[in-house]
Amino acid sequence: MSCLEVKSSSTGVLEKPNLPPSVPNVTYKIFLCGKTASGKTWTMNRLTGQEVAGQHVETVGVQCSNVFWPMKIGNRLILFRLELWDAGEASTRQYTHVLPVCREGVDAVLVCCSASDREGWLDLPRAVAEATQPADRAAVAVVLTRWDQFSKREVTEAEVEAFEASRGVPVVRLGAAASDPAQEMAHTAPTLNFLCRRLWQRDQELLAIK
Repeated sequence: MSCLEVKSSSTGVLEKPNLPPSVPNVTYKIFLCGKTASGKTWTMNRLTGQEVAGQHVETVGVQCSNVFWPMKIGNRLILFRLELWDAGEASTRQYTHVLPVCREGVDAVLVCCSASDREGWLDLPRAVAEATQPADRAAVAVVLTRWDQFSKREVTEAEVEAFEASRGVPVVRLGAAASDPAQEMAHTAPTLNFLCRRLWQRDQELLAIK
């Protein structure tokens, strides 16, 4: 492979728990895309419990991290394994094989955008349209990073709600990591719950089509 590919086997937010064999395990591949400095790697590190860089560093090649997340769907406990894939924008442009590797077998696409980037927000409809292909049947969501930086925010709540209503694409709003690591779980749990429910719902919709 001509491009450096970095793969991490981090178990992220928690180690794979010891659950009874009767608990079903499901694995989903999630691709994070977006322009440079949109918060792709930052989002991946937040969700997998890894250290978050204080300043932007361009991702070289491909990074893949796993997070195990047990949750109940109805009355049934299920262990979700989420494979999060992130690729640097420069690498996807320079090496033609990088994007296909990230998109192969993808179950969900998270389009990242910074709330402090007005141009990126205005370009979001195009980015979402290009994020998936009809054959993917992937769930799509937008991750709006830096949402808590009110003085720098260039996107309003009304605009986000209008986007969700008109495009039918949910928007996850993420702020800074908690200063206390013990509280970080409470910050990321809602997003992980949302992703697992959305992926499970997508599977049920695909089964209904069949």
